[in-house]
Amino acid sequence: MHPQGFVFPRLETAPPARALGSYGPAAAEWVKKAFGLELRGWQAYALNRALEHDDQGELVWPVVVITVGRQSGKSVLSRAVCMWRMHHADLFGEQQTILHVANKVETAREVMRPAAHWAVQKYGKAAFRAGNTAPQIELPSGDRWIIQAANDSAGVGYSISMAFVDEAWRVQRRVVDDAINPTLAERNMGQVWLVSTAGDSASDLMMAYRQRALDKLEANEPGSVLLLEWSAPAEADPELPDTWRWGSPEWSEKRETFLRQQWENIEPEAFRREFLNQWTVRANHWLKDSWWADTLDSAPLPDDTVWSVAVESDFDGMGHAVALAAQDDQGKIAVRVSTHRTIAEVDEHLAQLRLEHPQLYVQVTPTYRERLTSHVDGMVGQREAAAATQNLLDLFDRRAIRHDGSQVLQEHLAASSISRRQAGWVLSAPMGKGGVYAARAVMFAAAQAVKTQRPKPMIYTRNRRLA
Repeated sequence: MHPQGFVFPRLETAPPARALGSYGPAAAEWVKKAFGLELRGWQAYALNRALEHDDQGELVWPVVVITVGRQSGKSVLSRAVCMWRMHHADLFGEQQTILHVANKVETAREVMRPAAHWAVQKYGKAAFRAGNTAPQIELPSGDRWIIQAANDSAGVGYSISMAFVDEAWRVQRRVVDDAINPTLAERNMGQVWLVSTAGDSASDLMMAYRQRALDKLEANEPGSVLLLEWSAPAEADPELPDTWRWGSPEWSEKRETFLRQQWENIEPEAFRREFLNQWTVRANHWLKDSWWADTLDSAPLPDDTVWSVAVESDFDGMGHAVALAAQDDQGKIAVRVSTHRTIAEVDEHLAQLRLEHPQLYVQVTPTYRERLTSHVDGMVGQREAAAATQNLLDLFDRRAIRHDGSQVLQEHLAASSISRRQAGWVLSAPMGKGGVYAARAVMFAAAQAVKTQRPKPMIYTRNRRLA
């Protein structure tokens, strides 16, 4: 809990060493004086983190991911940052063009509406153009805030200073990667903001960028994506008000009463998404909620047997996973997984594992054949994936797998599909998407762990040894 009374994000990227200040406090003060808008504590905190800068005054975060429970004040934060940046061309050394996209133009229009009324009063009727396809506010200086639908044409033809993606869980990744990102190439201190409440596992945009941040969450240098997430842990009891507070940074008796009513009246999965801000499995997915909940076990891997290790990468090579699996004395398969940004980090992690537990059997996919310096014991590919997929399904169905509730693993499993390949039915990413490499690494490690025989206990007597 922050001294001002709001809840800190549960998942938060640490500031990089070069972040020596922030424009956040000045931005919050400008919004208050110019626009009459006083930010809540969590909004000011998020703004402060998102506008961190180095000793040259350059923003340190090209991408900002903010995710929080519904009706917490995302729209107010959106309005504040768009208005502030549009009015501070001098700070950025060039005229500002803000692009605000959403799955539906009406969603973004509602955010802009109070700002449009204010702009008309301050600058005259010409300041706001209420077009059906691209409403916009334009200052006499030429700085502007434009709204567009989140489609393949978003931002095309413009040179964008900041892109604000509203309810980003509904937006396709290609809209940002292929249409919006290139428009920031020549601008000073360009930023992309992805702001949303959690959705389901079909949201490739949010899951991809969140994963980039999660990969670096514990790193000394956090990379280029700032993640601020207010969400309940996967293992928390959804019936308890203490759990509800994780997704609601500004807590009050009114909020608690409202959430109690929602808990009693809406589907549990909807409640988890909307108010606990938890990513859920899409309907009719192969991973049943009961399978995941019934196999939760935080006990460490058994240390008296071989640990099976599998390494897998994302389809674009931008992420890597190292999975561990070992069979306990009851025949259950315990699994753990970690994600990494580079091959060098994978090598370092494997070396550390060998120091901690020398009995390792390491398998990798062909992409690592010549790239890892660590010793490798075996290779896996599509042929092995078909058998490993069936094994994973069987382990979950029999409740014979044990995991620690890892958010990364849950989300990668939830994003996966099981589809027909030449070798058979295989766990993989839906066509054109990624973000399931942690799930596939666990799948390969678990398959090897099932094959690995545990050492038989020996009883020693004076004259002989008994198995």
